[in-house]
Amino acid sequence: MNSFLVAFFYAVAGIVVVPIIFSIFKTKYGFLDVVLASIGAAAVSLIPTIGGPASLATMIAILYWRIREDLVPDIVVAVGVARLAVIPLLLVFNLKSQ
Repeated sequence: MNSFLVAFFYAVAGIVVVPIIFSIFKTKYGFLDVVLASIGAAAVSLIPTIGGPASLATMIAILYWRIREDLVPDIVVAVGVARLAVIPLLLVFNLKSQ
């Protein structure tokens, strides 16, 4: 699968899913912070071999840095759910390409 497509899915899932999870947890956040963290994580995902885990760590770190509260569990859960939401998309697009 094209790595740029995977990075695009990471960015879109982060921009869509993370604010939904934050609203469920009633976490105060800035939408621009979520967008920038998602785009930064998508860019890091393009690194060969370690891009996936580094991208996950990057998004968590950027959100923690920008939100500036002790909300690590909320951030980790939101980013984890966003990444899990990418799996069905990747499977569908991988099956269509074969």
